Amino acid sequence: MNMPIHRPLALSSLGSGLLVLACAAAARLPATEDPADASALVVGTYDSRAVAIAHASSDRFREHMNGLRAELEAAQAAGDQARVAELEALGPALQQRLHAQGFGTASVDALLEPVADELPALAEATGVDLIVSRWDVLWQAPDAVCVDVTEALVDLMQPDERGRANALAIREQEPVPLEDLDHDH
Repeated sequence: MNMPIHRPLALSSLGSGLLVLACAAAARLPATEDPADASALVVGTYDSRAVAIAHASSDRFREHMNGLRAELEAAQAAGDQARVAELEALGPALQQRLHAQGFGTASVDALLEPVADELPALAEATGVDLIVSRWDVLWQAPDAVCVDVTEALVDLMQPDERGRANALAIREQEPVPLEDLDHDH
């Protein structure tokens, strides 16, 4: 039986909050042994750290960084000190955010925005009705129907081979609490 495909919510803090509520509501629905049963809502969960690592190993990320470097060089050549200062401050902030996403549990919603149009096909291929970060699931019933879609999301990010391996390997480690991440690196 084909599962209905729903247009994903906008990937924002509000969207994440709504996904958490929907997942919690789904956990209260009666689950069956057969995930294909139309009465069961199937929730796809993913490890956001793997998505962040895959993103950081992708051509999309390299192109973004190259663009920022080119902007910095242009601002330096033009003597635009305000823009130089802005771009130089952006580097450490970006690194801090990537650390929080790749080693902690910070949201990767913005990283998923470029592939949002591909999520319905991913949901259909994996048989899920809803996709939510595993770190956003506050509670789930023991018989809730959940499917790990981390690997499929990692592949959507199109990381290089080494990045893909690292992204999948991070799942074997516990996340670093956000307050314990070194914000100076």
